[in-house]
Amino acid sequence: MTTIKLMVCPHDTAKNPENWYKLALYLTKNVGSSVIFKQSIDFPDFHQQLMNGELIYANPQDSVQLIKEHGYLPIARPSNLSDEIVFVANKNFSNPKMTDLTGSTISSVGSMMVTKIGMIHLQKNDIRPAKINSKKSWMAVVKSIFRCEVDYAMIYKDFYDSLTKMSKSGLQKIGETKNGEIHHNVLISPELKDSAQAVQTCLLNMHKNNNYGQEVLTALNIKTFIGVNSDEILKFENLHISQKINDYGLKSINSSRSTLRWDS
Repeated sequence: MTTIKLMVCPHDTAKNPENWYKLALYLTKNVGSSVIFKQSIDFPDFHQQLMNGELIYANPQDSVQLIKEHGYLPIARPSNLSDEIVFVANKNFSNPKMTDLTGSTISSVGSMMVTKIGMIHLQKNDIRPAKINSKKSWMAVVKSIFRCEVDYAMIYKDFYDSLTKMSKSGLQKIGETKNGEIHHNVLISPELKDSAQAVQTCLLNMHKNNNYGQEVLTALNIKTFIGVNSDEILKFENLHISQKINDYGLKSINSSRSTLRWDS
C-alpha cells in the first residue's frame, strides 16, 4: 500500500489538530493508500519539511510556490473559505471606524499575500493610510497594538479568529474583507500524479457521505471541496493594487516572485 504524507498549513492546525487526523483516516479508508498526517509545530518547521509532503493543504503563497517551483498538482479547495483581512483598532478608541485609517499608520505583515487583500479593500473605499508598519508575524502585529506602537492594524482573519478571548479584548474589530479571491488549496506531489485522480475524487465527494465524510468536513469548517487548477492559483500573484506599494514602504507584497513567505 502506498503511503502518503499529509501536511497542513500551521494556522489551520493551531486548534483541533485531531480533525486533520480524521481527514487522513477518511482518505486512507477511501483512496486505497495509507495517508499519514504530519503536524508541524510552527511555520519554520512546516517550511523546512514542506518538500517531504506528498499531499499538502497549503496557504495561497505556498500554493503558488509549490506549483511554480516544484510542480505540485492542485486538486481541490474548500468551497466556502477564502483568505481575508480583519481591520482592528486599539481598544482605547471610542467608536473607531474604517475611515479613521486615512492618514494613519497601520501595522500588518507586509510580505504576506493576504495583505494585498487588505490594501485592495482600502483603495476601493478611498481609504489612504499614511504608512504600513510592516511586522514579521501576525502576533507581532497584535503586540504592536497592545504596546500602542500603532493605533490600527490589518490582521489575517484566520489568525484573528484563533486569538483567545483575552487577546481579542485588547482589540476593536472595525472591518473585514470579503474579497474571496485567494484561498488555501490541496496539492499533491508530482511523484504521486497517478494517485491524484483518486484523491481528488474522494475529496470532491466527501459531502455526499452522510456519515463520516460529512462529519469530518463539518469539523474542519469546510462545506465541500471543489476542483481547482493551476491557472486559478497562479492568478493570486496578479492581484492589482493601483497605489504604488513603495508609497507605503511595502515593496515585498508587490513582488510576483515566489520568494514571498507566509510566516506565523
